[in-house]
Amino acid sequence: MSDDRSSGTSLTQSVKSGVAWTTFTFAITKGLALLSILVLARLLAPSEFGVVAGIVVLLSLIELTADLGMAQAVIYEQGPGHDERVDVAFTVNMLLTTALTVVVFLAAPLIAKFFNAEGHVSLYRLASLDVLFTGLGSVHDGLLLRDLRFRTRNVTQVVSALVRAGLGVLLAVLGFGAASLVWGMIAGTLALTVALWVVTRYTPRLRLSRTIAESIIPYGIGASLLSLLSQVTVQLDSAVVGRVLGTRALGFYSIAFRLPTLLLENIANQVSLVAFPALSRKRVMDAEGVGAATWKLVRYQSLYSLPLAAGMAVQAKPIVVTVFSAKWSPAAGVFAAVSVMSGLSASAFALGDAFKALARQRVMVALTLIQLPVLIATIILMAPYGITAVAWARAGGVALWVALMTWAAAWVLEIPVRGTLGAMWPGAATALGVAAGAGAIRLWSGLPAVPEIVLAILAGTAGGLAVLRLLAPAVLTELRHEAVGMIRRRSRPVVKDPAPST
Repeated sequence: MSDDRSSGTSLTQSVKSGVAWTTFTFAITKGLALLSILVLARLLAPSEFGVVAGIVVLLSLIELTADLGMAQAVIYEQGPGHDERVDVAFTVNMLLTTALTVVVFLAAPLIAKFFNAEGHVSLYRLASLDVLFTGLGSVHDGLLLRDLRFRTRNVTQVVSALVRAGLGVLLAVLGFGAASLVWGMIAGTLALTVALWVVTRYTPRLRLSRTIAESIIPYGIGASLLSLLSQVTVQLDSAVVGRVLGTRALGFYSIAFRLPTLLLENIANQVSLVAFPALSRKRVMDAEGVGAATWKLVRYQSLYSLPLAAGMAVQAKPIVVTVFSAKWSPAAGVFAAVSVMSGLSASAFALGDAFKALARQRVMVALTLIQLPVLIATIILMAPYGITAVAWARAGGVALWVALMTWAAAWVLEIPVRGTLGAMWPGAATALGVAAGAGAIRLWSGLPAVPEIVLAILAGTAGGLAVLRLLAPAVLTELRHEAVGMIRRRSRPVVKDPAPST
């Protein structure tokens, strides 16, 4: 895929190529992350994972909102080069990021106390550096996404993953405990920021222009508020578990999220990295075509996420024991719920990308404000019943969110509710076949974990394909043609990323 903004390469081809490249690099980076987690899960205790999980909750709530949405504003505007507007966006970003870094450092004792981790205040203070390093690179990352420079961006992700996994495992082996995870996280973020500055060739100048700031901040605030509410929704359950049930329970709870979110929600995030800038470009070129493009994305993501979620949910216990070891088996119930939740979330991810591309993220904010009180009440009520009950409460919240987004898409994107449900139907039908095949193995095999998983994969795949062929044969034929076309495209010579315009 050429990154030249004036080239004649079709947007559809850019999206397909971008998804392929981001997925390929995602497999490398997350593979490294998973490998490090497998090692760390055997070196560290559940309570140590719980301490770091509390830090991750904090950083997740801060980092995605620390730039006032400036990176997303850069993507949305689709401006050329590294002009004054980009410099102003970077300056606004750094002012807020620096202030938040200081706030986190000073508030570390109170935050650690909330998570029942009073003995680890120094780790919370150390983690404040991650906020600053993230802010230094967020606008640079936005530039790469704006220009659809996915292959170049992927290099920075690989560098970050190597540093984070390598240092984290090394320090854990040396006996640094929970601190090894925090130092690995900070080093990975710093490596990412350095790499982003190098590949974008953008050295920002600190500038403040009231006129420019007033034109870009409104969009950014909407994007930032949406990110904040989304992260509150995502991290609320972990915060409640850490507060009510303690760091050990939070360790089990957090480990159960690793694989489902890696294979489902994180894949959807990778597609989103391509879809948001591509749909923004589509809005400029053909605003009426955004709805149709989104519908197609929903169908493809549902075909991937829903069947995989079904298989992982029914095979939760053998997967947890095989991947993380038997000492993590109390996390199996959470793993099943998170698999269902992640599959539902990933299936509707493209709707949110389209809302942002049309500057309608405030609709999503309104929907989140409807969902959030219900979710808060449900999670608090379920917390005394244990981590599995909390996880299923969270899954119910995601189901409500998907229903609200499907309803909103009818008037924002002009996709009727039956149209969105129709896009999800082939994936849902396939998921039923997968659940039947893999579930039969779970109920009747009586085998050790690894042989059971292998048989479940075979039975689930056979069941899913059989149902898809029976209920949606045209979709199966289309997928076959897409796969053949992708193989042919991959055999063509690769066009390197051109140097960015300045």
